[in-house]
Amino acid sequence: MSDAWRDVEAGRRQLDWAVAVGDPAEADYLTPTGRRIASQAIMDLEAFFGPAWLHRATHPAPGITGPTMGPYFASLLGAPAFVAVIGLWARLQVLVDAKVQGIGRVRKNLRANPTAEEFRHHIALARLAVLAIQAGARITLEPVKPQGGPGDLQAVRADSDVFIEVRALGPDRAFRAYNQQVRDATTHLRVLESRHGVHWDGDLPPEATPRWKENVALAAAEAAATGVPVEVTVDGSTLTAHSNPAPAGARIAGPMWESDQGPRLLQALMRKAVKTQSAGAAWLWLEDAGAVWPLTSFARDPLPLKIDVLRQALDPLFDAHPHVLGVVLTSGEMRLNELDATEANHRGAAFRRTVPGSRARESIVVRRRLNVPGQCALINELCSEEPAWLDRALARLGIPGGVTALTTPPARQAPTVVQKHRSGLYLPTRS
Repeated sequence: MSDAWRDVEAGRRQLDWAVAVGDPAEADYLTPTGRRIASQAIMDLEAFFGPAWLHRATHPAPGITGPTMGPYFASLLGAPAFVAVIGLWARLQVLVDAKVQGIGRVRKNLRANPTAEEFRHHIALARLAVLAIQAGARITLEPVKPQGGPGDLQAVRADSDVFIEVRALGPDRAFRAYNQQVRDATTHLRVLESRHGVHWDGDLPPEATPRWKENVALAAAEAAATGVPVEVTVDGSTLTAHSNPAPAGARIAGPMWESDQGPRLLQALMRKAVKTQSAGAAWLWLEDAGAVWPLTSFARDPLPLKIDVLRQALDPLFDAHPHVLGVVLTSGEMRLNELDATEANHRGAAFRRTVPGSRARESIVVRRRLNVPGQCALINELCSEEPAWLDRALARLGIPGGVTALTTPPARQAPTVVQKHRSGLYLPTRS
């Protein structure tokens, strides 16, 4: 850990972008061009978000959920986080340099509200705006609707005037509570591992009660003393303490989580539909941030089935709101080992695309029966052209060669063992 991070942890310094990105001269994964751009990104991000923003974002007020900024901490995570922070910088800087109408309002909103919801929303909006510019559209951020109030994005290309309302949807309160419980239980087990020199294999119970914690503590002590595996079974979930060494294939699995996110997703879209009534024809863009992908059965469906399932779920929305031309449901960035793919039918399209950072995004487009070719073509292009957006944005900023010009080839690493997780999430609601 660098001295800057030690100062932050000790309270001698507030976290800022210089600490988060790190000293470019010390980053051995950066090329000379990468070091120069890293220094520029630090200055520009500090200027855009304003003084102390990153500190406020990571120290939210009570009851406020701050944005997840860890993925941007290149000084701790290296090249993958550097690509993420450069992607953040590039999308904002393209809009600032182009003096896009409305970028000042976006900046003001982000500065004033360092919260998870505002950050997800505006960063998704900025990415779409850059994609629309690259597609040849003239854009306005937060355009004023005819009956007052701001929208999100207006993109005009040729005769197509596309109005897009964006919403980012994160995990609900119940799932956040579930995750916290799993973290608490896992932390308790890790402490016992360190204290007694044991390893765990099995399933966590639905609730990590004080009695369960006491029982696993006794099991850890007994396994360490006797060298014999000791089981703890609660509510049908069995966890076994093993003395060193760990048995092959040992893992800890979280309790089954089941939740139908369909009604929540449709409610979010219905609210956006109401907000866009005065805008005339509109598209609703719902960017998932952990509510749908990767833990729902819908997320595991093949792309053609995703189109059909979403179409069936959205037909009532189209019937209730004739001004809504279509809906885009897009995942956050995921780790996938599948190739890029495109599927289409008479009511929509689905895209799986590799995005900067060797991750992937899935985007499902569903439109009403009325076909508006120019608008549909632009919407589909925003989804299909994601692999090239960052390199094109960098070129626009005067950086030829794209991301590969900024970083050195990664060294080969040993494979990472990941903890398995089970889930019974399903979406949308199916009859």
